[in-house]
Amino acid sequence: MVLVASSLPGIAALAALLFTWVSVEQSGEQLRIAERGQVTGRFNAAIGSLASPAVDVRLGGIYGLERLMRDSPPDQPTIVSLLTAYVREHAHRQVASSADARPATDVHGAMTVLANRDPAADGKGDFNLRNVRLRHLGYMGMWDRARQRVIGISFPEADFSSADLSDADLEHARLTGAVMAGTVLREATLNEAQLADAVLTNADLARSHLVRADLRRIQAAGAQFDNTYLTGAEMEDADLQRASLVRASLPRAILRGADLRQADLRDADFTGADLTGADLTGAKNLSTAGFDGAVLKDTRGLPA
Repeated sequence: MVLVASSLPGIAALAALLFTWVSVEQSGEQLRIAERGQVTGRFNAAIGSLASPAVDVRLGGIYGLERLMRDSPPDQPTIVSLLTAYVREHAHRQVASSADARPATDVHGAMTVLANRDPAADGKGDFNLRNVRLRHLGYMGMWDRARQRVIGISFPEADFSSADLSDADLEHARLTGAVMAGTVLREATLNEAQLADAVLTNADLARSHLVRADLRRIQAAGAQFDNTYLTGAEMEDADLQRASLVRASLPRAILRGADLRQADLRDADFTGADLTGADLTGAKNLSTAGFDGAVLKDTRGLPA
């Protein structure tokens, strides 16, 4: 009896602790349910705003979804898919007769939200921007205070197939592995952009600026690089078969192991470029290209 009596205080304390733990768990679960309900309410409100005929209301919905992505990262894949669908729908149907037409305010807002999201939370979000018309898209990069440098937009592995990005400002953009087959990028600004492993088959990059861009291992067979600025670009192991590089500017570009078979090199400038191991077999207008100071070790296809 003495032993039982002496144990009672400990049992009571243990029971109180257990009761407290259960209460805390119940409270936590109720809080999570309430928070989830709040997220759902915010999501539904933002979706409703996107259907409004008033552009300011639609913008409010777009930026509401941006805040929701930050507050609830698990919902980001759904929001990414929703905003890309919004851009596809609105940018595609705004095909204008004027070559100077710019993206509508709400479309540019949606692209800005997508561009500056945290890609680490994308999950399986559908980043499908095929056939969009985003001529003259403005710059969307940000200044990183911590690193004291510009951080470009981030669209890794996005699908821009057959899109029109003429004169778009994509400087510093992160487009690693992006699919841009048949994409129009005429006069676009892509200086220091990251395009390694991107698919640029039959893309039109005439008169674009790709100074110091990362173009390693790009698949650009049949692409147009006429009058394009590629000074210092990294193009190691790039597939440029049948590409047109008429009057392209490639001083100090790195083209080690690049495939330039049957490419049109009329008046292309390879001054100081590194073409070690590149294949120029069957290249057109090779005699008009300039190779002053270029590294041509093990380069194939050059006249003896």
